[in-house]
Amino acid sequence: MNRLSKEDLAQMNQDYFQSLDKEKLVQVAGKLHCLAVEQLEKLEQNSSNSSLPPSSDQFKSKEKVASQEKRQRGSEASITESQPEDKQVSEEIEKAKSKEFGKKLPGKQVGAKGIWRTNPLIASQTVAHHPLTCASCNSRLEIDPEAKPQMGYYVLELEKLDSGIELKCTLHHYYQATCGCGHHTLSKPLAGYISVVEGRSKDLCLQEYGLVGPMLATFIACLAVRYRMSRPKIRELLNDWVGVSLSVGTIDRCIREVGIACSAVVEELIVELQSAEIIHLDETPWYERGKSR
Repeated sequence: MNRLSKEDLAQMNQDYFQSLDKEKLVQVAGKLHCLAVEQLEKLEQNSSNSSLPPSSDQFKSKEKVASQEKRQRGSEASITESQPEDKQVSEEIEKAKSKEFGKKLPGKQVGAKGIWRTNPLIASQTVAHHPLTCASCNSRLEIDPEAKPQMGYYVLELEKLDSGIELKCTLHHYYQATCGCGHHTLSKPLAGYISVVEGRSKDLCLQEYGLVGPMLATFIACLAVRYRMSRPKIRELLNDWVGVSLSVGTIDRCIREVGIACSAVVEELIVELQSAEIIHLDETPWYERGKSR
């Protein structure tokens, strides 16, 4: 059963529900029920019943934040009415400090020159992704040969040959189809497991949408883990010998995503080690977060 997206929910209104027959209405209601249960389970998640870090339990609800902001605005308004001269002096000091030091926002600055690829990507083949079933009523959809793609992206992938490896560029096109019930279903890249780590600013998600394919990502991870190459050296090797220009951030993300994808294999290895009669271990210690392990 396809999961309803924000675009699917935006198309549903009272007129749409009234236009459906009983069988399709039951299908739509079942999907809405599954979505409601999923969102309710997410709201009830915490560090004791899920993989969320304990720090997430300390986050305040929106109502508490809104009430605190309201009280803070009231206190600022009272201070403004009682001490207008002090506020004017403080504003002048803040303006002087901002002019002197300058407040620089993180990321790309306004007006900065962008960095783009020197050579455009040329796809050797194009893969079409058409929606097969309606995201609302689960009806079978027909492929329109004259349909135009709604989105697309390039994927760089390594292929093993008898005499070595070859780099290929593939263009993936995603199409939209209209069901008999009037719902527009858009085919999208799939997303999988999400890694949640305490202290990390952004969680990693395994997904199809990305410039680097699975084989090329595995090759990059092998260079980093097995052959102990740094990210800049991997970037230099790929640029000189394979003809792929990737940023250090993209290379680092590939290595981390491959580590997440190997989690199932790691669990199997742990079970095999626990059941083994003889285990050869190295007693060399290492440091993790400042503590010897």
